[in-house]
Amino acid sequence: MIELPRLGLAVAGRGPEPSMAGLAFLAGLNSLRCRSQHFRAKACPTSTGIVRQITGLPGRHLDAWLMPQDVCRAVFIRGAQHADLAIVEGTYDQPSRSLEPAHYHRPGGLQPIAQALDLPTIAVVACPRWGDFHLPNLHPGVDAILLDDLADPGDFERFRHLVTALTRKPVIGAVESLPAIRQALADFSLQETLPDEMIAQLAATFLRFADLDQIHELAKSRLIEPMCCKEAFSSTRPRVRVAYALDEAFGGYFPDTLETLEALGAELIDFSPLRDETLPPAIDLVLIGCGFADRFADTLAANQCLISALKAHICEGRRIYSEGGGTAYLGRSMLLDGRRVAGAGILPIDAELRSDPTPPVPVERTLVRDGWLGLKGTLVRGYRSGRWNLSAAEIDSHCRNCYGTLSSEGDFMFHHHAVGSLIHLHLGALPEVVSAFLGPHRPSLNLPQVRFER
Repeated sequence: MIELPRLGLAVAGRGPEPSMAGLAFLAGLNSLRCRSQHFRAKACPTSTGIVRQITGLPGRHLDAWLMPQDVCRAVFIRGAQHADLAIVEGTYDQPSRSLEPAHYHRPGGLQPIAQALDLPTIAVVACPRWGDFHLPNLHPGVDAILLDDLADPGDFERFRHLVTALTRKPVIGAVESLPAIRQALADFSLQETLPDEMIAQLAATFLRFADLDQIHELAKSRLIEPMCCKEAFSSTRPRVRVAYALDEAFGGYFPDTLETLEALGAELIDFSPLRDETLPPAIDLVLIGCGFADRFADTLAANQCLISALKAHICEGRRIYSEGGGTAYLGRSMLLDGRRVAGAGILPIDAELRSDPTPPVPVERTLVRDGWLGLKGTLVRGYRSGRWNLSAAEIDSHCRNCYGTLSSEGDFMFHHHAVGSLIHLHLGALPEVVSAFLGPHRPSLNLPQVRFER
C-alpha cells in the first residue's frame, strides 16, 4: 500500500462543473504552494482553462462509464502521483447522461470512482438560510462537509456547530456567496480564464474558514493499492515513434492519452500542421487531435508541403489517426459559413462546420469491419463532437475497397491506414484500443516496382 493524498468533492448534480467551491478549494491550496491535481468525474473533451490557470496543471478526467475500476485506478495514480493532493470532483446525485447541451456541464457520478479509489469525501452543502433550514440527505460515503454560498461570514461558527450537530460530520470550511464571481462563472466558457483578482478572492474566502489541519489529515487518512498501472500499461514491444499535431489549430488531447502512449513504449514528437513542412523523421503513427481547424483553414490548406508529407506517410503504409477538427482537416474539403476550403484530401469526406454547434455527447460505436483500430465487432465508447457534420465523398483512389466507413453511423472513416472520426477517445480508458495503436503493423500498400531494361 502507498500513501497518495486524495479527496473526493461531492457537489450538486445540477452543476456547474468545476464548481465555485471546487475552484476556491484549488485556489486556496495553490496560494499555499500545495500542488493540486484536479480530476473531473466525467471525460469531457473540452478543456477547463480555469483549472490550469489556478493550479498550473491541466485538468484530468476519470469516467466510470468509460473506465473499468482497474483502469480508473491506473489512470488516477499515474495522473496524481506528481501532485501534493488530488481532488476528484463529481456528484453523488444521479449523474446526467442526457444528450441535451444544457446538461453537458453537469458533473459525472462520483460514487463508483470513490469506491474504486477509496476516496475520503467532502460534501459541498449550500449554506442554509435561517428562515428555511433544510439540509440534504448526505450519502453514507461522506466524511466531512464544506459549506457553500455563505451570505454572512459572521454566521459561519453558528452554522458549523449546527451542521456538525445534525450530521455528526466535521465542517472543514466554507466559501462565501461572492455573487459577482458566481455570475462570472455562470457566464463564461470553460476554455476562458478569470481575472487574477477573482482568483485571489476565491483563495481568500477558502482560507478564511478552512481547517487546513483537518483537510490534510483527511486527505492522508487512507492508503491505496499501488497499481497495476505497470501491468495495465507496460509494454515490451519495440519502441514506436508517434508524431502528434500541436499548435494553435490542434491540441485537443486528454493528458492521459499521451501518457498512456508513452507508458506503452511510444516516443512522442510534436509537430505543427500550420508551420512545419515535413513530418518528423521515421514516424510510425501520426495523431491529429481536435482543435479549431476552421479558424486556420486557409493557412492549413496553403501548407501543401505538409499535406504531401501526410499523403506520402499513408502511401508508405503507415498510420494516421484523427479526431474532430483533425478529421475535418484531413477530408476533401471544409465548408465554413458557405465558403469551401480545400482539406488535405486524405479521408473520403467533406466536413461542414455546424452553425449550431453542440457540446460533445457520449456515444457507443461498433466497428463494422476489421482494421488496425480493432476487429469487426469491437465496441468503442467516447464523446462525439458536435461542431462538424461529415458527408461521404468520392476521392481519387484506384481501389473502392480501400476507403469507407468503420461505423454504421458514418462517424468513423478510413482511407488505407488513415482513420478519422468525430468521436473523442480517452485512450487511457481503452487499453485494448490503444494497444492496437502501437501493436504490430504490416503495411499493405506495396507500390509497383519499376524495372529499367538496359
